[in-house]
Amino acid sequence: MSSDPRGALLQRWQDEQDRDALDLLLRTELEALKRALRGNSSSISSATLDDVTQEVVVRFLRATPRGFEHPAALRSYLWAAARSALIDRLRERRVVPLALGADESSRFQLDPLTTGSLGKVERADLAAALELALNLVRPADQEILRLVYFSSRSIEEAARELGIERDVANTRLVRARVRLAEKLAAWRDLIAD
Repeated sequence: MSSDPRGALLQRWQDEQDRDALDLLLRTELEALKRALRGNSSSISSATLDDVTQEVVVRFLRATPRGFEHPAALRSYLWAAARSALIDRLRERRVVPLALGADESSRFQLDPLTTGSLGKVERADLAAALELALNLVRPADQEILRLVYFSSRSIEEAARELGIERDVANTRLVRARVRLAEKLAAWRDLIAD
């Protein structure tokens, strides 16, 4: 076992599929990444850093890379993903925005029903955060949450499917919701610094 706490977390995640270890390891590494990026460049906005951090996590979870020999290899992977995300952001900035004068903008009426309003952006952020948090809770928590919230099972149906009593399923659901909320809060604090 490594004397470096990050090494121990990495080993627990890789050897035992310990999602809590992965959660703590990712948050530790991404906090360091954000600090370094914030300190090395005054041209990167806080919002861009938040977006890049979130994108790095989503890329990591979708790829689910394994086989890092030490925390520095994981850090290197995360830095490469952040670099790629930042380059993508810089490329996006090269698009010349459409500039409307006062005359043009007063004639251009936006109807919230046809534009979908800004709620879609908030829903997209919430969906990304929820996907992240769900991937970091324990499999048993994922299963009860999936059954009740995504498969629309009643608590009784979920209990039957899991082969447990209704009260046990209800307790498991409450605990899973608490753990999910804790993960969401911890990641919200990291991503929305």
